[in-house]
Amino acid sequence: MTPTQSGELLESRNPPVWRERWARLSPATRRLVAFLGVLCVVAAGLVWFREWSAERALRDRIALTTSLDVWSSSTTPPGGDVGYFVVVRNEGPRRVSVTGIEGKTKQLRLRMRDDAVRPLDPGTETAIPLSVLLSCLPGAAETSLAAEVRVRRQDGGAVTRRVDLRPTAPLLDAVTTLCGVRPDLRDHEISGPILHPEKPLDAAPR
Repeated sequence: MTPTQSGELLESRNPPVWRERWARLSPATRRLVAFLGVLCVVAAGLVWFREWSAERALRDRIALTTSLDVWSSSTTPPGGDVGYFVVVRNEGPRRVSVTGIEGKTKQLRLRMRDDAVRPLDPGTETAIPLSVLLSCLPGAAETSLAAEVRVRRQDGGAVTRRVDLRPTAPLLDAVTTLCGVRPDLRDHEISGPILHPEKPLDAAPR
């Protein structure tokens, strides 16, 4: 073996500097350093988890506002027409799609008039026509309208939001009037042609 080869072999067997310094430390100091290292790893993991959770919460956050709206015409079709809508606005940061609306009270059943999926970009809104079935039953008058709005996120996840539809007066006032005229109504669609009494009064005496 040449001197050069012997020197290289001896040098390769020398322990790293950090290992020598570690060996010089007392057992108590080693435990403290190891504890601080684990603590730093845990702290870094907690910071990453918080950032990941916040990002996921923002991604999955769904914020909707709703309002009950009414459209009416006194000429089309002959005799008049009235339609009820739920205006849904996407206040969240991601695009969502409204897949269904349903609500039920003692006298009313509300649902979407069709099965169309309505996508909503952030900051946009859409008016969804309702089917409103009325059954005139005895008891206290309705005072509120609750409904469930079914929504699909971009990742395919489905979410249901319970909302209170307002203003209620346009619909509930119509319910009070119709049930006063036709207390026998059962499952009658009132979002459509205006209902008149079965025996309307003559406009003028003969």
